[in-house]
Amino acid sequence: MKNVMINGKNYKLISNYQDDNELRNRFNLLTQQIYNFDFEKWYNSGFWKENCILYSLLDNDKMVSHITVSVIDFIVLGKKKRFVQFGTVMTDEQYRNQGLSRVLMETVLEEWKDKCDMFYLFANDSVLDFYPKFGFVPVDEYQASTKIPKIESPYSIRKMDIDNVSDLNLLYETAKNAEAQFALSMHDNAGLVMFYCNYFELFSFKENLFYIQDLHAIAVADYEEDTLILYDILAKEKIEIKDVLNAMATEQTKSAILKFMPIDSENYEVTLFKEEDSTLMVMGDKEELFKNNKLMFPMLSHT
Repeated sequence: MKNVMINGKNYKLISNYQDDNELRNRFNLLTQQIYNFDFEKWYNSGFWKENCILYSLLDNDKMVSHITVSVIDFIVLGKKKRFVQFGTVMTDEQYRNQGLSRVLMETVLEEWKDKCDMFYLFANDSVLDFYPKFGFVPVDEYQASTKIPKIESPYSIRKMDIDNVSDLNLLYETAKNAEAQFALSMHDNAGLVMFYCNYFELFSFKENLFYIQDLHAIAVADYEEDTLILYDILAKEKIEIKDVLNAMATEQTKSAILKFMPIDSENYEVTLFKEEDSTLMVMGDKEELFKNNKLMFPMLSHT
């Protein structure tokens, strides 16, 4: 904890305090106020790991501004990289336009600039003019899709029930030891996978988990009419994406949309992807990585 002066007013800057019940409760209150959810269920699950770090400003005992830092290892085009993602950026309505978020951003950028390969975030489109002040630029993401031929699948699948302890453990162990399957794959971040699959109050993939027994793989998937939406593949060994598509296709399925970019996208239709009300922004010196390689961050890696 340290004192910082902003516009002539003293604030306390605190970080890495998630194990302090009182401070975490204040953080949850602010998150509920701004985003209508909180992280308490995830914290109590034990899956909140040390790579999710809280940075906040207090006015006396009131939490008034915040940034979450997620330190995430990725396998990017075959190479391991450490990226820092900003999330849950928020300021109490009565304290906005006073420079609080700027102080938090500058603090985090200075602290992590020599400890990571890239800073990035998904910005709400209403605040796109804020992040360029710190060197962030918008970059495009790309999405792969394909037609699915009608063949009889040789694979057996079952829907997972993670209210069942064995399936919960299977999900965690598979995510913890998952092999990189995509051009841009999250590495060793089972905690974030568990957040999305069971502990995110606004939306959960809990009903979208399927175990493909013959492949020893978990597919995170949904169906929209005759289209399969494949969000993620979790497996301890490298497997063929087309095998997962064939396993997950139903009699009605004619095509599939992938919420990640395959390592080899030659046989897929690759199109520009724009997430509704959100834009990927990266620190400017890393812009070429996305311009040259048509990448996409897997959906379960967002914070």
